[in-house]
Amino acid sequence: MKIEKLVIYGFGKHQDRTITVDPEMSIFYGANEAGKTTIQQFIIQTLFGYPSRNQNMQRYEPKSGGKYGGQLHINDDVFGRVIIERVKGKSAGDVTVYFEDGTRGADAELKMILRDYDRASFESIFSFSIHELQGLERMTENELSRTLLASGTTGVDAITKLESRLEKEMAAVFKKSGRNPEINQIIEELKKIESELKEYRSRTELYGPYLSRLQAIEQRLHEMNDVEKKLSGQLKSLEKWQQAAPLMDKKDSLERKINEIAIFDFPSDGRRRMDRLSDRLSEVKAKVDYTEKEITGMAGRTEGPPDTEKLEQILARESEWLQLRSVLRQKKEEALKLVDEQQRILALTGMTEEDALQADVSLSQEELLLEHIKKADLEEEEKRYRDRKLTEEKNKLAEAEKELKYFLSAEPTEEERELAEEWMAAQPKLAQAKAAQQLQQSGNSPALFYLLMALGILGISAGLVQTNVLMAALGILAAAGGIWFRLTNKKPENLSIEYTKLLERYFGKEAELEAMMQKLDRFDRKLDNLLENVDTAKGRVADLSGKAATQTAKEAYSTFLQQLGLNPGTSRNTVLSLFENLRQAHAFHLRAQRINEEVAALSQQLQAWLEQASEIYGKPLTAENLYAVLRTELNLRKQKLEEHFKEQEKSTGLQENLEQLSALSEQIQKEQQHLLTEAGVQTVEEFYRFCDAWERKAELERELAPIESQLKAFGDFVVPDGLDHTNAESHVAGSEAALQKLKEERNVLLAEQAEKRQTTKSLLEDEAYEDKLQQFEEKKEELAELARRWSIDKAIIAAIKQTMEELKEKKLPAVITSAQSYFKKLTSGAYNGLEMNPQGFFEAVRSDGMRFHIAELSQATKEQAYISLRLSLAVSMQSSHPFPLIMDDAFVHFDRSRLQQMINLITELQANHQFIYFTCHEAMPETWPNASVIDVATIERSVQI
Repeated sequence: MKIEKLVIYGFGKHQDRTITVDPEMSIFYGANEAGKTTIQQFIIQTLFGYPSRNQNMQRYEPKSGGKYGGQLHINDDVFGRVIIERVKGKSAGDVTVYFEDGTRGADAELKMILRDYDRASFESIFSFSIHELQGLERMTENELSRTLLASGTTGVDAITKLESRLEKEMAAVFKKSGRNPEINQIIEELKKIESELKEYRSRTELYGPYLSRLQAIEQRLHEMNDVEKKLSGQLKSLEKWQQAAPLMDKKDSLERKINEIAIFDFPSDGRRRMDRLSDRLSEVKAKVDYTEKEITGMAGRTEGPPDTEKLEQILARESEWLQLRSVLRQKKEEALKLVDEQQRILALTGMTEEDALQADVSLSQEELLLEHIKKADLEEEEKRYRDRKLTEEKNKLAEAEKELKYFLSAEPTEEERELAEEWMAAQPKLAQAKAAQQLQQSGNSPALFYLLMALGILGISAGLVQTNVLMAALGILAAAGGIWFRLTNKKPENLSIEYTKLLERYFGKEAELEAMMQKLDRFDRKLDNLLENVDTAKGRVADLSGKAATQTAKEAYSTFLQQLGLNPGTSRNTVLSLFENLRQAHAFHLRAQRINEEVAALSQQLQAWLEQASEIYGKPLTAENLYAVLRTELNLRKQKLEEHFKEQEKSTGLQENLEQLSALSEQIQKEQQHLLTEAGVQTVEEFYRFCDAWERKAELERELAPIESQLKAFGDFVVPDGLDHTNAESHVAGSEAALQKLKEERNVLLAEQAEKRQTTKSLLEDEAYEDKLQQFEEKKEELAELARRWSIDKAIIAAIKQTMEELKEKKLPAVITSAQSYFKKLTSGAYNGLEMNPQGFFEAVRSDGMRFHIAELSQATKEQAYISLRLSLAVSMQSSHPFPLIMDDAFVHFDRSRLQQMINLITELQANHQFIYFTCHEAMPETWPNASVIDVATIERSVQI
């Protein structure tokens, strides 16, 4: 893919510019602020979209307005010549792709042309600048090696960023000696909750016996459920058998009747088919008799067809005749209307026709009149607006004062304000008193100590067995935390007298006092707003009352009307109508002259047309009934002609119809005989007898089908041995009695269970223990989830490191092999190649065999290694991603010799690759004589869309 032309509508400082790009090498030269980076970003953003406004990237929208966007004309080996247009629209811009065959596309087609590459992937390989190269100097050896590795393999940069992010996330979740990570904080919270749980458990000694009895009751209820299910199943089987017995008897009776009918096959829908064939045969025979009589009764009559050609030619021109008459009538009517309108206009103006035609009503006079009217109207409108605004402001002032008076009627009392001030002073001390009370109530519980010690021993044992250093470290942390908790947990002293008084006065009243505080705050803020509204309204009324109105425009208008000779008291709309009426009088006079001439010419044409029509018809005709008479005559002749053709067609059709009816009669008889043979009978009467028997059998089978469905719906059921209709009721009664006995026992047990549950509930003053236990379990789950997330991140980091090793071993060697030859050329043979040592660091091999880490090289040599890898990767991807290479002053640190080697290398590659180079150095275009140099400051403004 090579870029042929840039068409910029508006992008940054560039607007309406067309730039032709060389298919091999183009150098964009210009001083600082000339717009080189703008052109580079135009290419990248047109291909991959404009950045969104929340991204930390410049969008280059034109400051002076105008159309935002432009076109890229490219030549692709697969898609041919393509125009990519992107203009302002959605976040990334609206894209239209124009192909060589005239078809168009959008984002999906552009994605195919770009081979599914995004901007980040493109810039990581095919676009780099001096800023990236200058950053190499500040990198450590590890960072520099990773940068070179990312230059030689696609996707590595994203992997390394992910690895760094995961390591930071793991550090935020857990650290061995940390306090802020989430796991460390949860462990501390678990210690505190365990201490509180120990205190709750000491008050529930009587809870155990009742709980054991409740478990026994639950066990007995479970056993009773099993017995009830068994008895219910037996009872359902008995009930099913009682319901199914009559249906089984009826089924046996129907099956016997069906077996008595010895017919096993009959034609499908036989009766309807035989009835249909008999009816059709009778109908066809009747039609044959009728057709034969009609053919016999027809007498042949033949008359010659009348001539209609000349009349049709005359009638074909009817539209022209009607149009001519219509135009003449319209012109005459228009002439009469013009006369009436002219007289009406002259009557409105009060002038004679001669005076009106000589009057001067020029546009300049009318414009001057309109200007005076506009100024007078504006002056009156301003006066009305001031009066209306003054009335509105007075109403607003009255409403504001009324609202203030109503609001002050609900002012809080002085007692409420004093109580609020006391609460504001006592609120911080109350929080301290609550905290002291909680410490007083909590005791020194060893349960958390034992739990942490057990977790520590378990973690150390599992870590040693599984050789898991992390698990062993967690165990050591848990054991150390238990020892620290044992040594530091002590019970606090009794509460002070001041804290006790605060708790007695304010405990349980916090919500009420806070509501009172909010009420006072809302009242004060609303009062300030109302006072401000009243002051603002008074100021507006004073300003509007002090303004005086002037009428200079109205006086100038009256003076102008007197100069025109009109009455100054004439309304403004009437004056404008006088000007318009005089203009219309002039226009009507000229139009009337033209229409009279057109009427004379149309009358001559109408008379010539009428004479020609009378000559063709052979009789004198008038203009009123000309085409009516001609159409009547033509219809009579056509009717005679149609009757002649119809009689001939009818005779032929009757003969054909007779032959078809005879063939149809034979076909129906064959079908009837085939149906008799299929039923195995000789006559139609015998056929109907068989049909009656077959339908009776089908009816019995239909009666049998729902009975079988009902029996199937009962499902499978087991009937005890020896059960019949006589003893079925006794079995049912026995099962119901057993179920009733179980029900009574269940009621007794449920009553006891409710009593025991109520007793156990009364042993606990509140649900604090359950809540605290639930909180303890939730924290344990949260700790397990964080540990799982930490383990997943650890596994991902291990996978990333393995992926990096595979990239080094598989993909990177092919790219490095090509990069070594480029690096050797760029350094003029000073270095033979680039290699990666077993520790994962890049090394440069000098011609004498000496090896240097990349960090030990000079800035220019580092850049040459970086560029060699970039060029090698771009060349290796030529077949799959043939993109141009865009460079921004990438060679400024090269000396003359190595710069020439760089130019020679790019000259070799530009036969298959397009290079676009941006520079602000004057020597660069001179050093590159074969390149196409584009001076950014002198690009002509010419955009062709």
